Amino acid sequence: MKEYIIIAWRNILRNKKRTLITVSSVFFATFLALIMRSFQLGSYDYMINSMIESYSGYLTVENKDFPDEQIIDNSIEYSPEIISKIKNTENIKSVVPRLSYFSLASFGKQTKGILFTGIIPYKENQMTKLKNKIVKFRLTKSALSKILKTNLSEELKEKLKLLENNSYSDKNSLLTDLKIEKETKSNCDKTIFSNCEYNGEYLSENDDGILISDRLSKFLKINTGDTLVMIGQGRHGASAQGLFAVKGIVKILNPKLDNLLIYGELKTVQEYYSAYEISENSEDTTRFLSTYSVNIINKSKEDIELTKKRLSEVLNNNDIIIRDWKQSNKELAQQINSDDKSGQMMLGILYIVIAFGLFGTVLMMTAERKREMGIMLALGMKKIKLGIITTIEMFFIAFIGLFFGIIGSVPIVLAGYYNPIRLTGDTAKLYEDMGFEPIMPTAWFGEYYLNQVIVVLIIVLLIMIYPVINILRLKVIDALK
Repeated sequence: MKEYIIIAWRNILRNKKRTLITVSSVFFATFLALIMRSFQLGSYDYMINSMIESYSGYLTVENKDFPDEQIIDNSIEYSPEIISKIKNTENIKSVVPRLSYFSLASFGKQTKGILFTGIIPYKENQMTKLKNKIVKFRLTKSALSKILKTNLSEELKEKLKLLENNSYSDKNSLLTDLKIEKETKSNCDKTIFSNCEYNGEYLSENDDGILISDRLSKFLKINTGDTLVMIGQGRHGASAQGLFAVKGIVKILNPKLDNLLIYGELKTVQEYYSAYEISENSEDTTRFLSTYSVNIINKSKEDIELTKKRLSEVLNNNDIIIRDWKQSNKELAQQINSDDKSGQMMLGILYIVIAFGLFGTVLMMTAERKREMGIMLALGMKKIKLGIITTIEMFFIAFIGLFFGIIGSVPIVLAGYYNPIRLTGDTAKLYEDMGFEPIMPTAWFGEYYLNQVIVVLIIVLLIMIYPVINILRLKVIDALK
């Protein structure tokens, strides 16, 4: 076998140009497959992190009847004991109690159905970074009028006009939309930010104010400091009504939520919906939630299922159900699954194109070496041994191509992971309409690397069958001619 390996390696080095062409085919097959799959999986991870980890959580603990009929009567008891049990379960990162239910909100002549969500402010901020989403700058008509009177360039003024009524939670987002160069940023504080500052505060403990989502605030034409009227139905048919001062406006990336979401401090919302019970024999008050949102550390499919099982065992309550994000966010799960299938089809087409290109290279290589093989057989080399040597050659070529394909993809994957590609134009607008920041990250190195390498290796092995069969059927006289 050692002799076969030495001969195969010398054959590869003997015709460097031919070897380079074949290695290049394997290299590009591996490189393109890895880069394509990395961007695809990176986009899914980003979507999940944006929608799941920053809002609903990977797992939810709810009343068993809540998924089928999401009404406030199907609520779950708010219990520090339950929170403690969940927190102490292995693989749990954080747990956030929430009470969410629909109501009517009215300001002036505008009325709309909204989702009133009760939160514990500091816990919610730990999970969703909600405080960072408070609107700090708003290009209102009056603010824009002041800015346009300054000595900004006409080009910048035109850009600002297109952004009228847009809201921003930080300076960088506005600068990005304006595409302002670094050297002109120093003037922005005086000319732009000072004129479009927007006052807003985050909720505090026992706060009776509310945070209202950006698009909803524009629909209702309400600002911070105004008072919102809300009317709804509480627990067990109780009447729910109240006046709430707007403390701040939050910019939610998801357009659907940004059109209907209002946050209030948990106790305030529980009082509004009468989501509590006072025991007859004591002064203890039992309060209720719609859900406990749970984030986890390890997020693979196996880890999620294992954590669900652990929580079921720890809580040990037949009236409680634990759902993963795919069950509680079916729309997003279906969207990702559908896109994944189409991505796999595209990857399959790529593999087919690569396979035919690689097969053409091997076909050429076999035809070029026909006379050489004929001479080797005429000198006494057995066909089976020649087939083994050719197979080893192909293995060498495959592994060299795979190795450099993997090495070549690493810098791009790392660059895309730490500095995602920022999309522009219509594609960026499409992402923003879907509720995502217009970026395209890559996925970190994982199982998909091994999968793509295995697929490319299988393609090479299948193509390897042709030269071996060709050698076994080779007639020495024909080859020598």
